[in-house]
Amino acid sequence: MLLSFRVANHGSLREPQELNFAPTYGEDDRPAVPVVAIFGANASGKSTVVDAFEFFRRAVRDSQARWLPGAPVPRRPFLLDRESRNQPSSYAVDLLLEGVRYVYGFSVTDAEVVEEWLYAYPKGRKRLLFERDRMAMTYGATLTGERVAAERTIRPNSLYLSAAAQSSHQQLGAVWTAVEAPIVIEDETRRSVAENGAFAVLVYERLETLGLPIRAEVLAAADLGVHGIRRGAERAVDPGMPGVTRTGQEFRKAMRESESLEFVHRVGRDEFALPADVESAGTKTWLHMATTAVMAILNGTSMWVDEIDVSLHPLLTAKLLTLFQNPELNPRSAQLVFTTHDASLLGTMLGDQVLRRDQVWFVEKSPGTGASTLYPLTDFKPRKGENFERRYLAGSYGAVPLLPETAFEDMLKKYWGAHGEVVSA
Repeated sequence: MLLSFRVANHGSLREPQELNFAPTYGEDDRPAVPVVAIFGANASGKSTVVDAFEFFRRAVRDSQARWLPGAPVPRRPFLLDRESRNQPSSYAVDLLLEGVRYVYGFSVTDAEVVEEWLYAYPKGRKRLLFERDRMAMTYGATLTGERVAAERTIRPNSLYLSAAAQSSHQQLGAVWTAVEAPIVIEDETRRSVAENGAFAVLVYERLETLGLPIRAEVLAAADLGVHGIRRGAERAVDPGMPGVTRTGQEFRKAMRESESLEFVHRVGRDEFALPADVESAGTKTWLHMATTAVMAILNGTSMWVDEIDVSLHPLLTAKLLTLFQNPELNPRSAQLVFTTHDASLLGTMLGDQVLRRDQVWFVEKSPGTGASTLYPLTDFKPRKGENFERRYLAGSYGAVPLLPETAFEDMLKKYWGAHGEVVSA
């Protein structure tokens, strides 16, 4: 369970920013809220928050196993001043693992890991597990297991936690798994969904894992007009075709992408199986989101979604939120973090408040510096039952676009006037 995420010098997030999951009002006895929504204008930095977390997760997962020796660290520092691009970028999480709080983080430049640290807080008291200053390691007495094997293999551009997991260090491997496990859905994932490809097999395999009854409920909950899904015909893949090896990962990937998914529709007594590429983006997005959410809940991990409202009706988005909000449905405390423009989620749907006051965050970009600031709704001390939607759209919380009232109108009037057209006042 995530308790907080901190980032500095990533994209438009120049200064240190923190996304805190701690409940504020005692409306939930869980140590962290199950849902966090991030609102803001276009280009305000909402997606950058998700991208920063995804970089953090990928670095932990891939730095030892996939980053090449001597290769640059693929970070994305703030670029709108002359200093930040030469300063380290920093990332850290507080997480709860089997009842113990851990704090893990690192700082990197384009060339190397500058710092890395891991602390545990059994019974609330800080215990050092390890600290790293470039290639120099310091270990705490509470760190058990083999330490040297991982230290021998780390590189200037790889993380010690990643090397320890590669070395099968049991204690650090558990922390590595908790940090690497979250699911992140960004634009690239959505494009893959819309274009079908391997998405078809991926969704079907997830639904097979969930079982037929849950599969039917996932479809019925969205009122999609789809009564079932099944594997379609496979097309032959020539192992000798360009780009496909006869064995190994590339061939297996090509075989997966050669399969298709069919959506079964009923019209009267007839059934029609339609290929995935003719189904709506909304249908495919819902299946992908819903099955991913259920898997996250079953595994007790977090799910991060950039622009969750793309191709989804607000009621479907609210339906996803209820899966995480309900402790009976979500006993392992999985979490949903998402960005959105959909202000209706700040209001009520079917008589219920969709988001609590301590589950709402905003991102606003300074026009003077181009740097983004992340801040919670609770900073405004809102009253329970307050109309957050109306106040947000009215600009009371910031994080909304500020445009001259007649900017587009004036532009069109100028155009038509310049072309000899009569423009009414």
